Amino acid sequence: MPDKESKAKKASENKTSVSRKKSSMRESAAKSRASAEKPKKVRKAASAATKPVGKAGKALNTEFHIIGKKDSNFFTRSRRITPKYFREAWKELKNVTWPGRMETWRLVFAVFVFSLTLGLFIAVLDYGLERLLREVVL
Repeated sequence: MPDKESKAKKASENKTSVSRKKSSMRESAAKSRASAEKPKKVRKAASAATKPVGKAGKALNTEFHIIGKKDSNFFTRSRRITPKYFREAWKELKNVTWPGRMETWRLVFAVFVFSLTLGLFIAVLDYGLERLLREVVL
């Protein structure tokens, strides 16, 4: 027959396995910092996508020589696969400073308010001209 000490020992083992240690504020802050340092899935996908795109861009920007570079005539000039228009457009896109999230929402709201105001103005003008035309012509 088991004695009281063995029962107490089993009970204390059961309590420790069931109860969980509560983490302190410092531990939870450290845990959240560690998870924040991990790269996001979108960033991982973006970095994975830039590798082949970068290689393709490098190949498209490479200068090719049909005939060796001896003289500077039509046949010996260096050529590129991509037209100059696309190269310059890409350079311009790199120079653009895109608006942040808050600025984008402010601009969207401004467009929405302007559209509503203009639509209301046109509706009132249409209604007024219709009434005027019905009374004068009819």
